[in-house]
Amino acid sequence: MAVVIDLSPLGAMTGGVWTRGQALQHAPAGVVRAAVGRTWQVVWPGVHADAGYDLTAEQRCWAAVLASGGAGRPEAVGTRELLPGQQRRRVRAVACGRTAARFWGLALVDDDDPATGGQDRLVDEVAVGTHLRPLEHEGRVLHRYRLRLRPGDITRTATGVHVTSVVRTLVDLCGLLDPEAAVCALDDALHRALVSPGQLAEALALRAGRPGADALRGAVSLADGRAESPAETLTRLVLRPVLPELEPQVELRDDAGYVVARFDLADRRRRLGVESDGKTAHGGPSMVAKDRARDLRAEHHGWWTERVTWYDVRRRQEVTRRRVLARVAWLEQRPLGVA
Repeated sequence: MAVVIDLSPLGAMTGGVWTRGQALQHAPAGVVRAAVGRTWQVVWPGVHADAGYDLTAEQRCWAAVLASGGAGRPEAVGTRELLPGQQRRRVRAVACGRTAARFWGLALVDDDDPATGGQDRLVDEVAVGTHLRPLEHEGRVLHRYRLRLRPGDITRTATGVHVTSVVRTLVDLCGLLDPEAAVCALDDALHRALVSPGQLAEALALRAGRPGADALRGAVSLADGRAESPAETLTRLVLRPVLPELEPQVELRDDAGYVVARFDLADRRRRLGVESDGKTAHGGPSMVAKDRARDLRAEHHGWWTERVTWYDVRRRQEVTRRRVLARVAWLEQRPLGVA
């Protein structure tokens, strides 16, 4: 009589991701070996998921946690909601850094950047209680850090995986990413109200005198939740040192009060608007024509629109500053009211 092997329970309690050890509880080693590379993908050595699709951000959290010994469901660090007779247990692994940022949907400009060649999408990160070496698999790397996490630093998703909170994730990103990329993540979180300025101020106070405090302070000082995209953040960071009067999201209205244009950044005194084109935005003839029509309307009202591309703010920063400053010099020399 043939033995029926039921593998359907695999991943049912761990977000659709499972370990080799879990698989061996349901099937012989030969069956597990046969499934690997055929119907299962190898996410990390000893960690699997069904083949044929890309893992979601939450599944990447699960994979990082499972690859670091976090297969169980312990209570959060420092929790006081324990039943009589229960023992306080630590979370063995918590998705953090870039991995947690992807779960929260934070902007990570270096995940895939055609201008700089950034490929941080290949990097995952997890906080662990004991020292563990990084894992590597097919060009990807899982960094495993020892972090001191407070109870409020950890949250638990609907599927049960532990992830650092939005605030703690942003704190960690300021120590992991380049300053510009960290500010992009902060701007995104502020704009979407995932975090408040007060929460960032509290995080700064808690980190005072600790490693990474300077990087966090610098990034928070540059953050502005009015930015609506990473391209706008990067443009502001490139131009504000030479044009400190630039403001985000400035509306130009006509005499009747109708909005003629809404600039990503603008210098009201000089009547200069700056538009930031993202990695893929403003492409195609129809969008170019629409942008040009809007620029002409603004010019009719005495404003000049300067456009910068993703490559300008990522690879040609100094050239971009000189170009915009040259336009400013021209604007300051023109007679009042001349477009």
